Amino acid sequence: MNLKELQKWVQEDWDNFSKEKPDPHLQLIYLFEELGEVAESIRKLTGNKERKKIEADLEGEIGDVLIAIATIANHYNVDLSSAIEKTKKKIVDRHNKGI
Repeated sequence: MNLKELQKWVQEDWDNFSKEKPDPHLQLIYLFEELGEVAESIRKLTGNKERKKIEADLEGEIGDVLIAIATIANHYNVDLSSAIEKTKKKIVDRHNKGI
């Protein structure tokens, strides 16, 4: 699934299965919560050997982060593909300037 397909799927999911439209402020809080779960998964995966027995679903947590980002982007009509290209160009330009 590419970014455009992700955004479309997220929008359709909200439209078809939610009684209310997503509140962007609550989605931002949800994004922070999901980022915390990514951090926890990484801690579990890289922590001491005893903790490695604890299941860490890093892939699932990153998926949750992407859904939250797509929801916020959709609310503000941000095309994630375009946003990534702009950021990529900025980084490449910075590298080319030796910064």
